Amino acid sequence: MIHQFYGKFPLQRVCDNGASSAQGRVKAGGRQARRLPVAAKIALAAACTLGLAACVTPQERHAMDQNQCYTFGFEPGTDAFAQCMMGLHQDRAAAQAASNRYWQAQLAEQNRRREAQQDLYKVMSLQRSGDPRFPVCGASYEGGMDHRTMTWFGPNCRAR
Repeated sequence: MIHQFYGKFPLQRVCDNGASSAQGRVKAGGRQARRLPVAAKIALAAACTLGLAACVTPQERHAMDQNQCYTFGFEPGTDAFAQCMMGLHQDRAAAQAASNRYWQAQLAEQNRRREAQQDLYKVMSLQRSGDPRFPVCGASYEGGMDHRTMTWFGPNCRAR
C-alpha cells in the first residue's frame, strides 16, 4: 500500500508491484525484435500518459478537490469550504453533461447521414429499374432492404 499526499489531505492507494512479463525481451520468435520509430514511441508514450491521467479514483478526485479549495484559502470544516467543494462537483457534472450532449449530437448526425445515404441509394435503385447495365440488388450489396417494398437497394444496383 502506498501513501500519497495531495497537499494537506492524505490518500491511500494499492499498487501492483509485479514486473511486466514483456520487460527485458530482446527477441521475439527467435529473431531480433523490430524497433519502433522515435515518432511512434513518442505517440505511444503520449497516448499512455493521457490514458492514465484520465483514470482518477473518486477518492483521489475528492482529495484533489479538497486541496484545490484549500489552496483557494478556504479552511476545512467551514461553510465556505463546503460550498467550494460543491461548486467543483457541480462544475465537473456540468462538463460531463456537455460532453454527453456533444457525443449524442455526433451520433445523431452520423445516423442522419447514414439514413440520407440509404435514401439516396433507394432513389438510385428505383431510377435504374429495368436497366440491364446494373445488377439486381441483393443481401450482399452495400445498402439495405426497403422494408416497405421488400426490395434491396444499393449504390450500384437496380430494383427488381
